[in-house]
Amino acid sequence: MTSLCHRRKFRLTGKIGVAVLAALVGALGTATNLPAQDWNPFPEPEVKRPSRNRDAAVVEPDSRPFLPPIGGQLPRTGPLPPAQAPRGLEAVVRDTLPPLDETSRAILDREELAPLAASDSTGLPLELWRGLDLVAIEGLFGSLEIPPRSPAIASLWRRLITSDAMPSGGGNTDSRFLALRVEALTRSGLLKEAGDVTATMPGGSDEPLAALLTARNEVSLGRRETACDAIKAARFSTGLPKTLKTDAILIGGFCAVTSGNAAAAAHTAELLREEGAEGSAGLVAFDALAAGEKPDIRAVKRISPVEYRLIELAGGVDQSTIFEKAAPGVVAAMTQDRSIGAERRTVAGEAAIKLNAISPLELAAIYRQARVGESADALLPRASKASVPAKVDTARVGLTSRVELFNAAEAERTPLKKVRLIRAFLDDSRRAGLYLPALEMIATAAAKVTPAAEIGWFAETAIEVALAAKDYERARTWVRFAAGSDPVGSDAASGPLGHWLALADIADSTRPAGGAESLATVEELALRGRFGADLLHRLAAVLDALDYNVPIPLWEAASRTPQPAGGHLPETGVLSELLDASKKKEFAHTVLIAMKALGPSGAEGAHMIALGDSIRALKRSGLEPDARRLGFEALFASWPRSAAY
Repeated sequence: MTSLCHRRKFRLTGKIGVAVLAALVGALGTATNLPAQDWNPFPEPEVKRPSRNRDAAVVEPDSRPFLPPIGGQLPRTGPLPPAQAPRGLEAVVRDTLPPLDETSRAILDREELAPLAASDSTGLPLELWRGLDLVAIEGLFGSLEIPPRSPAIASLWRRLITSDAMPSGGGNTDSRFLALRVEALTRSGLLKEAGDVTATMPGGSDEPLAALLTARNEVSLGRRETACDAIKAARFSTGLPKTLKTDAILIGGFCAVTSGNAAAAAHTAELLREEGAEGSAGLVAFDALAAGEKPDIRAVKRISPVEYRLIELAGGVDQSTIFEKAAPGVVAAMTQDRSIGAERRTVAGEAAIKLNAISPLELAAIYRQARVGESADALLPRASKASVPAKVDTARVGLTSRVELFNAAEAERTPLKKVRLIRAFLDDSRRAGLYLPALEMIATAAAKVTPAAEIGWFAETAIEVALAAKDYERARTWVRFAAGSDPVGSDAASGPLGHWLALADIADSTRPAGGAESLATVEELALRGRFGADLLHRLAAVLDALDYNVPIPLWEAASRTPQPAGGHLPETGVLSELLDASKKKEFAHTVLIAMKALGPSGAEGAHMIALGDSIRALKRSGLEPDARRLGFEALFASWPRSAAY
């Protein structure tokens, strides 16, 4: 059987006055003795990102069909009987292969051995950066959307950049790589982790680069005194990267102004203009400080964590404008800032989760801190029948409603009220664009609910929650309950929610790929038109990439529908590089190229070919759980649901 996609062979505590600040900038500008001088981590992409709908562009970079020709070779369903085998194939199969020589056997054994794991908790291999030098890593980081918009890839990315594994090279490479990791962690919103890595840099707090990165991290977290102490070690250095000069100017000016030197604001603004920072949030903040006015950031495109603290120092602006323009590090830092109040931290938390700058469990902790304490009876709208899911009162929709519903659902002991609160919380979260993280957030509360007839309507919600939380056995239990089977039984595929078993099997890496038993109900729904064309092709792409034996009716149903032409498709060469990296078991390389292949909108916004190749590459390189989670993510939002919430 030909595969889904025909393969191609490509792919300052203390005052810092104006004079000190000028000395700092002058020293930074004369550095010439280190290779790091021209280091430019994460340059802003110069080209416009591809749109999600690329009609004509799809054909040129990759013309592979998404499905094999139905009239040609059969889909993969196991070996053909000898009588049906093509002429000459049987003889080839029966020929005895010669024994492997010692060299070939050694190569085979080495490739099949599990890679040595790093000594951290990421579960990634020690040779994580194999196949990449520092220049290549910098180039890849600079071309990516960070953090990734795909939750599955964002989780893998977080493990990647928090791993203790180092690329080969040693010497000055170690310092530069650690600095690069700090940049990546900062851009991802992982400020605590960025501070931890900075503390491990050679030379410690007396080393200029480490001192500047420490100062920047401390300012971002709102810790002025430690930041201004740290910047002193860097102020007369001649060895800092040129691209960090703007950060040094911002921090130096911040420390000078907060130490009582009001004249430093105008001087800092002048220095920023000389550095070409026209239109930046930092320059707007210093101009406002010099004029004694509030900053106007309407024309600002992006606000960094340091710039946010400067805007705050200058009198602040409307918070909605901040959230609209904030980098992930800004909203992540605000979630940890106890000085801004619980409500603003919660708003920041919801903005951060949409950027994958924090995890759903971190947002759940923020919700708990913002507990309002209203009773469940006051939260739930009145319903004529207690056995049906309650709808949220539209007058209560909003942040406060979600926080109240979440905390009430966790505290409620009565199963009937508990499931109604859970459903109401999820409905509210869906309207806010937070459905998938909300499912994971509410998993602890939902896990305390056992299947019962009086809450039968809750089964599908319970399945969704369990799948989001990676509790696949609990999901299967609810599927069996909905089918009327014994909770420990196995005959559930024919039940009303049997198609969810297929999604559980796709996501669950403990289940062997290749079987098609759980796809029976999916076949039936597809033939009844419950699967749209896009979902059918997406399902076929995911199954093929995971080496499933796809039932012929699914292939046929997909082949009768137009092949989707939209979605992000990377430029020519990316997919061949992805294939090559995965075959060589270059783990970090594979992950980074998969991020590039999927594009800025993650699994749901990727072109079908890019999606299938990314899943296949992750699986081939030994990251099957992540490959399966990516496949789940690509299907979950569009998966047929029996209930209309």
